[in-house]
Amino acid sequence: MSHPVPNDDPIQSSDLLEGKIASLRSRIMKVAFGTGATLAVTAFIVLIAAEMLIDWQLELPWALRLVWLLGSLAAVVYLINEHIILPLLDAPDTDGTALIVEKHFPTFKSKLISTLQLTRPGGLHGGEASFLVKALVRQTEDEARSTDFETIVRTERLRRNTVWLLGCIGVAGTLYGVGGMASGALLQRAFLSASVEVPRKTRVAEFTGDLTIGRGDPVTLTATASGIIPAEGTVSISFESGRDREFSMEKDENSASYTRKLESVQETFTYIIRLNDGRSKLGRVNVVPRPTVAKLQTRQQFPAYTGMGEAKRSLADLSLLSGSRLLLNVTANKTVAEGYIQLYGITNRHALQVSKDAPMELRGIIDIPATNLTGFSIHMIDAHGLQSRDEAIYRIDVLPDRIPVVKITYPERREELITQKARMLIAFEALDDFGVSKVLLKYQVDGGSTNITDLILGKSNDRQVKRRYDWRIGEFKPPVKEGASIEYWIEAHDNNNVTGPGIALSERYVARVVTEQAKRQDLMNRVGDSLSSIGEATTDQETLNRRLGELIKSRAEESVQP
Repeated sequence: MSHPVPNDDPIQSSDLLEGKIASLRSRIMKVAFGTGATLAVTAFIVLIAAEMLIDWQLELPWALRLVWLLGSLAAVVYLINEHIILPLLDAPDTDGTALIVEKHFPTFKSKLISTLQLTRPGGLHGGEASFLVKALVRQTEDEARSTDFETIVRTERLRRNTVWLLGCIGVAGTLYGVGGMASGALLQRAFLSASVEVPRKTRVAEFTGDLTIGRGDPVTLTATASGIIPAEGTVSISFESGRDREFSMEKDENSASYTRKLESVQETFTYIIRLNDGRSKLGRVNVVPRPTVAKLQTRQQFPAYTGMGEAKRSLADLSLLSGSRLLLNVTANKTVAEGYIQLYGITNRHALQVSKDAPMELRGIIDIPATNLTGFSIHMIDAHGLQSRDEAIYRIDVLPDRIPVVKITYPERREELITQKARMLIAFEALDDFGVSKVLLKYQVDGGSTNITDLILGKSNDRQVKRRYDWRIGEFKPPVKEGASIEYWIEAHDNNNVTGPGIALSERYVARVVTEQAKRQDLMNRVGDSLSSIGEATTDQETLNRRLGELIKSRAEESVQP
């Protein structure tokens, strides 16, 4: 029996096997790429189309469209990574592809992978081993020629994804064509065009927007249409409590404006105005309580000259001394931004100071004038700009500081006769509620200019002052002449340094300058008058005594008779 003669020629790799394996690897990667690409494109078309439809209905703001576009791109990137990049990175090499073939076609057993590995540079060479490898290559090639490796790759997902993609393209194209110019505008908005608006036959050009009102206030919702002007519109309202209402909006005559007034609104709501196919953005009306006075405390700060300090006052009794200060501590029902005190009787207002640590607490001061002030009210404004309403007016009765009372107690007569060198005694009494600060002696000689002598009181601010003054007429410069008339009076000042001082004048007295003889005659006349008065008093006393004796005697006789 003869044996084949060993061939020492080098073993050549099989172009057939290498080519079929490379073709299979290429098909695996192409199918993976196509499957992932069609899925990603389909998802992107669906997401953009959905955003366009929602934008048509709701007119999405730019920020929300940006979020939607970024989300769509993120979804596409995720699909590309999961279905294209990772599968391609995980694609089998030549040996891995050969193992896939052997697993799918068991007739190869391990011949395909062995052939590929033995025919590579560095494999077996020469002798009987080389002969066997060549025989293995021929046998493997014979089987490979009759086997279609590419049938291993399943393309059902690729075909299904392709059908979905074509269907989406067809539907999207149809809708885009039906939408006409609107579709182009919506597509531009989907890719974040800020200048393009959602096309409508009727557009809500302007509307009320967001408002903040006080609880119980009315609110008027308005809108203006452009394009086709409908006969009326509607407003859909959603209250915080969950209630939904829809109201008609009446069109103003000869204009494209629509209004709806809601009376006594009690809770916050959102609303959308619809005019034909146009719709406004979502508006919101916040209903909040108006600021009111929850608590008000008052203290009276008396003027310093009274020495009375401060005292708590009741709002029902605000009888205040002029010159005082009324200190107000206000507690609001909510946080406020500012406030003021409105005065009545005088056109003036004072700011209230809001506490930085407690913005519900406010403080204010009212300076009590001498006249005209009749009351005040508290006004507040909250952070929304809402002002308080129907504020209570608190009455103030201003009590003026009464002027002092002053009188001359000596001399007793309103007119006295004096000589040129006389020393005249003047006594006076002054009285004031809170203290007398100054007393002046004023006089005029023959109606001339007024002269003033300060009857110094020192630092005393006594409420009652009694003094005597030795008035030296003889020291006048120039000396007074005989026949001159000196008119004099006392002027008293209180210590009111806020609305005063209060000034009081005594009655006016007169001192006439006469000769010494005339003065002596006056004194003699006064002595005579005094003696005459004493004589008259003595006579009257004797008459009374006599009558009393007669009365006692008559009563005694009556008691003795049987």
